[in-house]
Amino acid sequence: MGKLRGYQNLWKDIEEWVSEYNHIDLEYLEYRQRDWVKMDIWSDSNISSYNQVIEPKGKARRLITEGLITIYKARKKQLDELGKPYYLKIWLHDRRFSESQVVCAVDGMIDFYEKTHAKSEHPLPIENSAINNIAIKYPEFEWEHRLDEELVDFNKLGSPDDYYELKDYLEEKKWYTKMGKNKHRKIVDTTIPGIDYRAFNKGNLWLGQIK
Repeated sequence: MGKLRGYQNLWKDIEEWVSEYNHIDLEYLEYRQRDWVKMDIWSDSNISSYNQVIEPKGKARRLITEGLITIYKARKKQLDELGKPYYLKIWLHDRRFSESQVVCAVDGMIDFYEKTHAKSEHPLPIENSAINNIAIKYPEFEWEHRLDEELVDFNKLGSPDDYYELKDYLEEKKWYTKMGKNKHRKIVDTTIPGIDYRAFNKGNLWLGQIK
């Protein structure tokens, strides 16, 4: 197993992460029409020998959750002042907790994110979920069960001209071909021509927003 960062360093990292991202760059948001915040430092620092992320537990998981809540509330206050519709939700992952994030969007990207995660044929009651304690602690939030899906942009494959050597392109193409054979759904959005995002189910996801 990879060696976890020292706890004191980790608590400080989380505190600095919240401080850095609890304010949104509205000019950047207007230009890109979307923005998100996730705990990248966790995924980058806690990798096992099998190149898999060691998911946060205990105090680390609690502090990251509290950080996401704080960031969400700060960004909501800013977005409310825009005076126009927006998308702002916490994506709280169950098994892949390190992928949890705060996502916001405006204008043409709102509909895209509303359709990003598929609804389950058998919605899981919040009382029977792994985040029931969070729902109890933050009653001002409502949580909607969706499928936790890994989004893969197949357009990133590009063409042979995008690679230094043909063998690099062929290796990458082989990975995408193999990945595409797994069960997935394609995300379709007529407002974004040419997108090729495919969603692969990884577990449960909860979308949270203030009621």
